Amino acid sequence: MHKKIHPESSPLPTGGLLRFQARATDLVTWLAPTWATLCGVAASGAFNWEGPQWLRLALLILLVDGGWGSLWTALAATDWATPLRRWREWDENRSTAALPYTLPDAPGGKLSHFVGKLRAWWSQVLWPRCGSALLVIVTAVPIAVLLAILLGVELLLLTVAALALMQLGVMWEEGRGTVPPGWDATIAIALPWLAGHVAFGPITLPSTGLACLFALAWGKAWSVTSGWGRTLTVGGQLLAMISLVILQRPLAAGVLFSVLVPQLTLLPWVRRDYEPRWYVRHARPWLMAAMAVAALAVTAL
Repeated sequence: MHKKIHPESSPLPTGGLLRFQARATDLVTWLAPTWATLCGVAASGAFNWEGPQWLRLALLILLVDGGWGSLWTALAATDWATPLRRWREWDENRSTAALPYTLPDAPGGKLSHFVGKLRAWWSQVLWPRCGSALLVIVTAVPIAVLLAILLGVELLLLTVAALALMQLGVMWEEGRGTVPPGWDATIAIALPWLAGHVAFGPITLPSTGLACLFALAWGKAWSVTSGWGRTLTVGGQLLAMISLVILQRPLAAGVLFSVLVPQLTLLPWVRRDYEPRWYVRHARPWLMAAMAVAALAVTAL
């Protein structure tokens, strides 16, 4: 029995501007990972506007937006399930040179048969459907690893974590090419924010907490038609406001409330035929403004 497609899945992964595989999405979706990265940089309070740091920032954005964003798009937006399902019932074979001095029923003969079967499936099924994604993966992985090494061990560890989460997100949806919003928010918002922070300074608890809260609000925006989804979308930002008050940043908390009000007015309080895509498109710019305000507020902490 196949798992039912999650009704909250976003149509495409979030990010980015510098992907190795082009996809048509809206501007806010393009900007999200880079914006989250810049929020993390601001939260670190360690960017001093000097030449070497500009180069480091450029490499960081290339890693997060080009490397992570390309991999996430290639993995999450590609239908891997159909080719793998075809493989389980695949009978065609492509003749291949048999190993010398082997009988058909011997291990060497069975290996040659398997290789021929794999070649036929690859050329007829997998490559036509997933070839572009495979090219992106084999290109982006070494580039992301190289950039992470240049930027330091913290970014290398975050890259490994990002790759692991991407694979888990694909397996969560059974490789059907649908994007689970929670995984998308973690990879496109929380991890880039943390990457921006650790690239210039030691990570702090307030910055980590804000990254997680805004990722929660970002992901649950796709489920605002449910009461639980609205609660988490708004609740994540309310918790961010409370955190800023506790950190003695009441003015920033007030600004966050002012940018939450437009998001509240856009929520589907009555309508049943509400389209979450419309809410996401119009509410996310306000959420991005809240991210920037919160990041600047914790800069000196």
